[in-house]
Amino acid sequence: MKTRFGIWLLLFLPVTLQAQVEASFVVDTNLVKTFSIRCTATDNGNGVLYTWDFGDSQGDTGRVVEHHYMHAGDYRVTLMVKDPVTLASDTSSQMIRILDFLHVPNVFTPNNDNINDLFIVRSSGQEVYTMTVFTRSGVRVFKTTGKTLVWDGKTPAGVYVSPGVYYYVITGEKGFARKGFLHVMR
Repeated sequence: MKTRFGIWLLLFLPVTLQAQVEASFVVDTNLVKTFSIRCTATDNGNGVLYTWDFGDSQGDTGRVVEHHYMHAGDYRVTLMVKDPVTLASDTSSQMIRILDFLHVPNVFTPNNDNINDLFIVRSSGQEVYTMTVFTRSGVRVFKTTGKTLVWDGKTPAGVYVSPGVYYYVITGEKGFARKGFLHVMR
C-alpha cells in the first residue's frame, strides 16, 4: 500500500473592494411655505450611510429626511454618502431658498353673512407684520400688527368703512414690504 502526501498551498492575496458611491438627492419644496423641506437621496446603495447638513447648523442622517427652518433665507443643503465597508464617499449640495409665505386677498365682504366677512392676511407664522389700510385719498382707516393680520372692515371708532377700493401697506420686522389694493364690497 502506497501512501500519498499532498501539500496544499493556499495563497491569501489582498483583495481591493471597489465600491462606488454617488451622492445625489432631490428636495421636495412643497412644504417650503411652512419653512420645511423633505430631502431624498436618489442612489440605490444598500448599507450606505447618509449624513445631511441643512446649512443652518443642523443635520440629520437617513435616506429620507425632513427639516424645518426657523428663518427665511438661502441655505446650502449638503448630502454626504459613505460606504462603511470600503470607506468610499461622495458629497453633493444644492442651494434652496426659504421664503416667508404671505397670502393677501384682494376683496372681502364685511356684511355679517359669515361668508368672507374678514380680510385675513395669512403667513407662515415666522415673522411679525404690520398692516396699514388707507382710503384712496390717503386717510388711514386701520392698522394692526401680528403674524396673521385680520381686519373686520371697521375703523378704530367701530364704524364699517364704505364699500370701495382701499390701499394697504404691509411691512415685516425684517424689512419685507408688500403694497396693493383691496376691494371692500357689501
